[in-house]
Amino acid sequence: MVILVRVDDRLLHGQIICAWVPYTKADSLIVASDEAARDSLVSEIISSCGHKGLTVCVKSIKDAIEHISSGECGSKAILILGDLKDAMRIYEDGFRFDKINLGNIHHEDDGREITPSIIINEEDEEIMRRFEGLGVAIDIRDVPASASVSYELRKV
Repeated sequence: MVILVRVDDRLLHGQIICAWVPYTKADSLIVASDEAARDSLVSEIISSCGHKGLTVCVKSIKDAIEHISSGECGSKAILILGDLKDAMRIYEDGFRFDKINLGNIHHEDDGREITPSIIINEEDEEIMRRFEGLGVAIDIRDVPASASVSYELRKV
């Protein structure tokens, strides 16, 4: 069962392993990224972050949905996606969730800063608007000890 859906353009790093895993008591991490799944070295490096009691797997978006649906993902899984486009894609392809955590999104060239780690562009804002319309709550915070940051989407 997936207990946390997180968008993080850094995919897997210390904030997730050292903060989110203990906080959620997760037993598995699913990194859903077509790019990472295609690159055997990246996939192997990410998967090696697992340890006793924590399974880490890298899947394409399509394979992640199948993995979750099959029940193979563990009893408490964190699903990590690299961007909001992939989050919407996995949602539209059948994996439904009611809350999404935004941890790291960086669009420095054409983005608007919500927090130092969340810089969204117009496409991100449109996807966030769509998620809100679908009833998906948006939780912006890098680690669980931080307060969730409120934001206001630009008017269309």
